Amino acid sequence: MRLKELISVLQERTVIGKDDIEIKDIECDSRLVKPNYLFVAIPGYKVDGHDFIPQAIRNGAKALVLQKELSQVSGITYIYVNNTRLALAVLSDKFYNHPSRKVKIIGITGTNGKTTTSYLIDSIFKVVNLKAAVIGTIAYQLGKEQLTPLTTTPSSLELQRILRKLVLRKFDYVTMEVSSHALSQDRVSACEFDVGVFTNMSLDHLDYHKTKEAYLNEKIKLFEGLGPEKVAIINIDDENSSEVIRHTNCRIITYGIKEKADVMAEDINVGSNFTSFVLKTKNGKRDVRLRLLGFPNVYNALAATAVSEAQGIPIDAILTGLESLKVVKGRFEKIDHKDFDVMIDYAHTPCALKGLLLTAKKITKNRIILVFGCGGDRDREKRPKMGGLASDLSDIFIITSDNPRSEDPTKIIQEIKRGVKQDKGMVIEDRYEAIKKALQIAEPGDIVLIAGKGHEDYQIIKDKRIPFSDKKVVLEILSSQSIALKDSETYPHLRTRLDKKEYLLS
Repeated sequence: MRLKELISVLQERTVIGKDDIEIKDIECDSRLVKPNYLFVAIPGYKVDGHDFIPQAIRNGAKALVLQKELSQVSGITYIYVNNTRLALAVLSDKFYNHPSRKVKIIGITGTNGKTTTSYLIDSIFKVVNLKAAVIGTIAYQLGKEQLTPLTTTPSSLELQRILRKLVLRKFDYVTMEVSSHALSQDRVSACEFDVGVFTNMSLDHLDYHKTKEAYLNEKIKLFEGLGPEKVAIINIDDENSSEVIRHTNCRIITYGIKEKADVMAEDINVGSNFTSFVLKTKNGKRDVRLRLLGFPNVYNALAATAVSEAQGIPIDAILTGLESLKVVKGRFEKIDHKDFDVMIDYAHTPCALKGLLLTAKKITKNRIILVFGCGGDRDREKRPKMGGLASDLSDIFIITSDNPRSEDPTKIIQEIKRGVKQDKGMVIEDRYEAIKKALQIAEPGDIVLIAGKGHEDYQIIKDKRIPFSDKKVVLEILSSQSIALKDSETYPHLRTRLDKKEYLLS
């Protein structure tokens, strides 16, 4: 594509150099630049793309998009803009021929429930033989091709490349988790969404957004961008729903349990192997029996139903799709044991942890044993809140390390402990040993909840991503001849200072 045509989508730009040159592709990683590429310099949080412009030029970039004044190199075209993140989104959309206009996109935003809702929608679409992709936290699932995500929502450049691939492969739909970070960073600014879903909003990501209002405003962007012919699916039970609706100018379908809504659930029954309810829509009432466990999954099922009805899918197909999904990786994922149950869950916010514990209370025959922690370099306000929930709603809890990142895990644990109200827990910083302890003390009828990391198969310690899977650890320990397992060869890096890190809370 000729540079002049490509940059025509930039509303405000200053061009220095030739614009009648051929551009073979776009890149924002200088290491991946090839001859005749356009390089977009993105100012990041740890590194600044402007610092890597010399490398991009050495690798063959013929044009640069930047937002900082720099000394110029002969033969290179410089395009100055106010916001290179936004520029990357619109340039990528233009270069890949506006793919979001050619495949229907369902965007789901909210603190909790995005992943499970997306997989429920996908399950329903499969029933009616729609060719659909899922982009989200667990994976970017493009039919038979699966990509490992670095972020819940891809960068704008990667996203447009994925969407172009889906168009070429003749996909009908893509269901995408849209994070508040993605909305803030213009990753989806050039996407045309057909459906927007608001699941809920609770305390999270305030390390980034600073205030609850700013966090909500980022989510609202998804709905402000929906044209009048599009559809918004709103959880009417969430206290922020009225504000989302106020900024929405398209058809609105509400769902909920407490408040009157277009799609509702009644007579909810949460069992140890199922979740049942009566689904109430414009098509009447139908009985639903989910294989997914837990009260929060009723909301997820309602959202998926509303989306599917809006797309004209028959109610019988919707019910089949809802009831067909067996499990979502790391979302109240059950590991059977002859004496007690073990649940792996991604709950890492106060709202999600509360939902997890309340669900466990409904199905346990005995005690709830909880293993949890909080991530480092993230919102610190939620740490004592989660400590309080653990002490209020579990019978025994073990505070451990999650993904400490650059923070000292001991200090994170101390902040969690500030919210603890009842002395019925312990601290074991080593996550492997914390899980092992929970399994050791479990008695018949107990539920062991391991929260915070869910599907993740790594632990981030300092600047290293170390292999670690809660599920694999549980299976390894349970498959041993005795719970008193010798030090594992799988995770030797975690076998340190246990004698100093296990103690009753006081």
